[in-house]
Amino acid sequence: MKHFLILITCFIFIENLKAQNLQYGAELGINLSGATVKDPGGDPHGTPGVGFQLGGFGEYALTSPHLAVGARVLFSYEGYKPVIYDTKASVHVSFIKIPINLIYKSGGKNGKLSIGVGPYFAFGVGGHYTSDNTNEKIKIHFGSNPDEDDLKRVDIGVDLMACYKLNDKICVRASFDLGAINYLTPGSTADASAHCLSFGITGCYSLSK
Repeated sequence: MKHFLILITCFIFIENLKAQNLQYGAELGINLSGATVKDPGGDPHGTPGVGFQLGGFGEYALTSPHLAVGARVLFSYEGYKPVIYDTKASVHVSFIKIPINLIYKSGGKNGKLSIGVGPYFAFGVGGHYTSDNTNEKIKIHFGSNPDEDDLKRVDIGVDLMACYKLNDKICVRASFDLGAINYLTPGSTADASAHCLSFGITGCYSLSK
């Protein structure tokens, strides 16, 4: 009976905490993505590709009315159109992306504008590239084997975001991600490096009361 009462008390406490301080919901939008690529053996460049992202968010208010901690879990489909050694290609990669932000709210809890900064963690779950010379779709392999893999499975970087609240349920979020690590697998590209870039705009809908 004692353990049951403790469990009920904890449940009530958590539910009350959630109701007061936790906001959560879903978001959906588009992104423009690319990469900063360096290769001493060539002059790589490219143009951003259009993709989409969808997922959920959570935001927990801290003791200050201006501060909160937020996290998102997104499926992000990203693209890039590089030109490498005068060969054009189209690259598409899918990530599970988790940005974690310290958020500042300009007008307190009821303020319309908020900005945030923090790290993001991305996990490659699929991808392919197509060369304009052959039009053959080739699967991208993730891992650390220089003889078999193309990209590292994990990417880590910095996430910047700004959010504008339209009403109690709907807001618009803009985010910019810059990769901090070289996500190319060492091998034939040992002297080359690439860092992810992504800019996204999403509509967010709050599911909390």
